[in-house]
Amino acid sequence: MTQELTGVTVVIIVSIGILILIMLFIFAKRQIMRFALRSRRGPHIPIGHGAKKSLKKEIHRRIDAIPKIVYEPRMINENDSQYIMPPDNHLPPFYCRLKAMDDVKLLEQEITRQDPCLHRHPTENLRAYLLTTLAAPLNGMGQRMVHQFCDLYEHARHDPSEFGDEEYQVFHRLLLKLIDAARLLKSYSNSRKSSPNRTPVKKSQDKCRQLLEAKLKEKREDESPPLPPPPDNTETTV
Repeated sequence: MTQELTGVTVVIIVSIGILILIMLFIFAKRQIMRFALRSRRGPHIPIGHGAKKSLKKEIHRRIDAIPKIVYEPRMINENDSQYIMPPDNHLPPFYCRLKAMDDVKLLEQEITRQDPCLHRHPTENLRAYLLTTLAAPLNGMGQRMVHQFCDLYEHARHDPSEFGDEEYQVFHRLLLKLIDAARLLKSYSNSRKSSPNRTPVKKSQDKCRQLLEAKLKEKREDESPPLPPPPDNTETTV
């Protein structure tokens, strides 16, 4: 036997359904936020939340500068006892590679000593840096030497093939030649500073310019109307 639902019963059923929908919505939203926070790499709270706008910009600027911080450490510590061995023992096979890495810093220091503006950032390509900075001392004839030096450097740093004492001696000879070329940078920089910024004007050009200016001046004087005569201020007596 079916009975008709009263108005109160309908309202109760509808309200219960609405409450269930609201609870499901809140639960789904919380789950979505939880998964989003787990998958997100950053912090749960925005960086600089509640701080001043200027402070927030400074925080973001410093965070963005972190990937640009690169440092090339010294590979071999001269005071390290593991590289001080008796004459009968041999150095480890990677010693020549580490020594080559440190020797490149000697060349960079010599270039910077001659011209402080020629500083190399660790992210800058070594081959392009040497070709640019040593172009004047080598006078275009030492590009092959620079390429050989950089090839040996990349061999020592990245190539898994053997880099022993023989390869290091070739690398060291090229290094000494490039250091000698770097010592000439100061004289080239001084010559660039002492040279005038503009080429001197020839005397013939000066004469032509003077004649042209004189003609223009005469033309202006001819075209200008004559000045009226000054009024006669003398009083006439009758």
